[in-house]
Amino acid sequence: MIDPQINEYILNLIPDRNAVLKRLEKEAKKEGIPNIQLQSIQFINVLLKSIQPKNILEIGSAIGYSGIHMAEAAPMAEIITLEMDEKRAARAVQNFQEAGVSERVKLVLGDAAETLPALQESFDFIFIDAAKGQYKKFLELSLKHCKQGTVIVSDNVFFQGFVTKERDELEPRFRNMIDKLNKYNELLSNHPQLETSFVSIGDGLAISIVSTNHELQHE
Repeated sequence: MIDPQINEYILNLIPDRNAVLKRLEKEAKKEGIPNIQLQSIQFINVLLKSIQPKNILEIGSAIGYSGIHMAEAAPMAEIITLEMDEKRAARAVQNFQEAGVSERVKLVLGDAAETLPALQESFDFIFIDAAKGQYKKFLELSLKHCKQGTVIVSDNVFFQGFVTKERDELEPRFRNMIDKLNKYNELLSNHPQLETSFVSIGDGLAISIVSTNHELQHE
């Protein structure tokens, strides 16, 4: 989303990661696993260190890369992470153990649209990084677990810049998803409970703060 030379410059400034994270970066690149981009997770790490949340929800575990990052950035936090792919979920659990964060990270297997409503917790920080076409649904379900001041971060909101293209410029397989993603971004911008800023880093991040207590609004 930014000049390639500046992007490379930023990457070279990011501190070294531990052995587990560097291994996961290599595995993701080799296998085509959609880990969050390094620039984006570094931004989230700084945000987490500032907020120091106690309860984090992650929608989309993949193989545990972002979950490990967040567990290290917020050492006092308990994390619930949702993943529907059984093989990736199993790998994530192993990676949490290897990284030494498994005592604070609980993985829930299943479709987030089904598992999220069953959660009883409220969260200080929510990270949405799963099926882009379902972001609106994930947001609606997540808000039921928010309180005033909860921070919600959505990844890939610019999706390789496709959100700026006309529909007929897109490959047919992307059109429906990009339509939904554009509607999601508009929803974030105009949502009465949220204050949102879009950050042009990585594949695009939306940073939203819950400014109205959801439960009070719906009493």
